[in-house]
Amino acid sequence: VDPSPPSHFPDAIELWGWSTKPSGGRYEIQQSTIPSVFDAVAMTAASRGRLAWWWTLLLLARASSAESLKRYVEISKDGTSFSLDGKDFYVHGFNQPQMMTHAADESGRGKILEVLGDAELHGFNVMRMWAFNDGHSQWNSLQLYPGVFDEKVFRALDYVLHESRRHKIRVLLSLTNHWNEYGGTNQYVQWAKASANASQQGGSSSFGPDAFYSSVECRRLYKNFVAAVLERRNVYTGIAYKDDDYIFGWDLINEPRAESAPALQAWIEEMAGFVKSIDKKHLVTSGSEGFFGKSTPDLTRYNPGSWASAHGVDFVRNHDIPDIDFGVFHLYADLYLNSCEMDCALRFSEDYVQAHLTSGLRKPILLEEVGKKGEGRDEYLEVVLRKMHDDHIGGGYGAGTVIWQLSPSNFSDVDSFAIYLPEHESTSSLVKSFGVRVALRMASAFHNGMAVVGWMRQIVTDKIRNFYGNRFWAQHILPAGSNPSVASFSNETSDPVLP
Repeated sequence: VDPSPPSHFPDAIELWGWSTKPSGGRYEIQQSTIPSVFDAVAMTAASRGRLAWWWTLLLLARASSAESLKRYVEISKDGTSFSLDGKDFYVHGFNQPQMMTHAADESGRGKILEVLGDAELHGFNVMRMWAFNDGHSQWNSLQLYPGVFDEKVFRALDYVLHESRRHKIRVLLSLTNHWNEYGGTNQYVQWAKASANASQQGGSSSFGPDAFYSSVECRRLYKNFVAAVLERRNVYTGIAYKDDDYIFGWDLINEPRAESAPALQAWIEEMAGFVKSIDKKHLVTSGSEGFFGKSTPDLTRYNPGSWASAHGVDFVRNHDIPDIDFGVFHLYADLYLNSCEMDCALRFSEDYVQAHLTSGLRKPILLEEVGKKGEGRDEYLEVVLRKMHDDHIGGGYGAGTVIWQLSPSNFSDVDSFAIYLPEHESTSSLVKSFGVRVALRMASAFHNGMAVVGWMRQIVTDKIRNFYGNRFWAQHILPAGSNPSVASFSNETSDPVLP
């Protein structure tokens, strides 16, 4: 900057981590620590006379500094929700597990762009997907054999992450599967058995039903895979996965189940700690279905059936450990309940959601999968979406919902839960309206509830665009002259945005 300062201006000043010094007749602004933009605004307003203009310059320089942005999604200071740059971040998300495998073929990349484009235009801000596909017999396998990777498929994952960044959608990556699809835990057990037989160390007979969680060799193979993924450098962005701010976080495993609850608990503790030993920037969670277990006996009555207690899952205990940042659970009334009409499904689902939100777990809680088949889907999803978001607005632990699943026009609908937004118009309208509701509230957090005008509004708007500036936000949240504020939410429980 070249402010031509008055003669009484000091040779150097330092304010809130900003320092200035003369350099060849010009003043350089350097940054060491990051103040809040609104702290600086308050100080600008409070300052009088000759320094007020200088605060304006400092503020403009801060807004233009990319390094000043806290780009990783974090846990809020009060521990109830997610935050981005210190502001509220509520997850309006979708699942699509097939992204990497389809991106591995050039002919499939149009499908990837179709999914991301549809998601962007409907306000989705997080995608959950698989970052694994294990075993040489799998189509477009990522890990052919232990530690042996297909570079073409790894580049496909790079591509999906790169395109997600372009669409301003953050990605929650799952690292393996309890189920046999995409290899899963069974593939690790088979590899470990082969290794045991080869080394004659007890042979395969030593592998019990929970071998994936209890076997030293299985745990070693899983850790090696996780390390390879976290250390991977994206060929499109040049950014290591562990440093990629558009990665939302890591799922240790999709829907873990075990006969032994202690074995599963020990595995979650060990693997969460292992991920954190490599990557301290991203959030970590279990990937669990979230059934209630022995740590909360009063809540087991909310489980979908007595069978849920037989899989070693314990929602509160599994997540109430230091290296797990947030809790997750899944919800499928169609699969859990037999001969249950809509009223029954809604009653069960509302109770199940409420039980998780008030379970005693003092961490953000994400409904990581929820789906509904066929007729009644819109009504069902609207109730669940509102339930989670209203809890968040009320200061609870509800931190977002991730719908299962968005698909392009020509993905196979293997489980009858697929949503193709261009054809499913009523569902499209629902999720877009909800996306507007979520995004308006998130945008208002950047204004701190103030009616910001003039150049200050431009600074804040530019900052919002840096995080969320895709086509959805341009069309619905930040049109020319707009000024989102908390006034838009004066009556949260009767929000006019949702139909």
